[in-house]
Amino acid sequence: MKKIFVAVFLLLLSCSKSEFDNKTKDKYSDFTFFEGVSTNFIEHSGLNREYLLYIPTNIDNRENLPIIFNFHGYQGQAEQFFNQTDLVEIADNNGLVLVYPQGSNLPLGASHWNAAPSNSSSTSFVNKSSTDDIGFFKALLDEINQNNIIDLNRVYVIGYSNGGMFSHFLACNTENIIAAVGDVAGTMLNETFKSCNPSSPIPILKIHGTSDRVVSYNGYDEGEFKSVEEVLDFWKSNNKSNTNESIENLGSTSIYSEFYNTSVNVNFEKYTFDSDENNSEIVHYKIINGGHWWDYSSDKHLKTSTILWDFFSKHSKQ
Repeated sequence: MKKIFVAVFLLLLSCSKSEFDNKTKDKYSDFTFFEGVSTNFIEHSGLNREYLLYIPTNIDNRENLPIIFNFHGYQGQAEQFFNQTDLVEIADNNGLVLVYPQGSNLPLGASHWNAAPSNSSSTSFVNKSSTDDIGFFKALLDEINQNNIIDLNRVYVIGYSNGGMFSHFLACNTENIIAAVGDVAGTMLNETFKSCNPSSPIPILKIHGTSDRVVSYNGYDEGEFKSVEEVLDFWKSNNKSNTNESIENLGSTSIYSEFYNTSVNVNFEKYTFDSDENNSEIVHYKIINGGHWWDYSSDKHLKTSTILWDFFSKHSKQ
């Protein structure tokens, strides 16, 4: 009998703390997802779709948590983007759920997000397909929101490059779901720009470098990319922004560029367009001399993850 007791005791000790806690807390006894990062799959529209989920390990309450969906760039991978965005510490400190969906593959094998209407005449083949990524996003939100883990008034979306294009497409085609959008080095495709009809004002944060050689700050007609100014003007009109704008020069900083294989000096300019419509402000960080990057500074206060959460934390659906 003593030997049996010891064996059971050792077996219990072999479980990780988070696994044991999750399995034994009565209030959450049917909670599916464990704390920490996990890789999960969901069937949607005939495809087996992958996503990474991060739930902070230090939270006491698994209900009504804000959530950020993070969409990688063209040819990107969810795991690599999870490491690149550097949001874990922010998630731990603020009780955030993080989701990193994996884009589906185009016929030639590159991963992507479908960032324009499937029935459009868009020729931007690297950013458009027949994949139902909007449906995938909605299915993920339902899947993750078990036991009301998610605060549906605080659903945020981040997109980088092609993921940024998709974030605008989502904002245009989801009915009162998204509380705020953060676009880093992305844009709107022409067909999305022409057909966009949001159901309500949406706070928008746009971060973009003026020396971006992939998604040009001034747009690119052949790639069907709208300029940053056109994107901002669209959302200013949609959100009924006030005519006055606030401009701040946040100073210069230096950051290493893998593309140039050297350190690059950049300057941060911040433009804010307020709105009386549900506090749906638009904020643009114009990075003078910045390229097609995720981070434009090593300064903690100017890191992209910090800027994004500072913006999101001010906004929730009314």
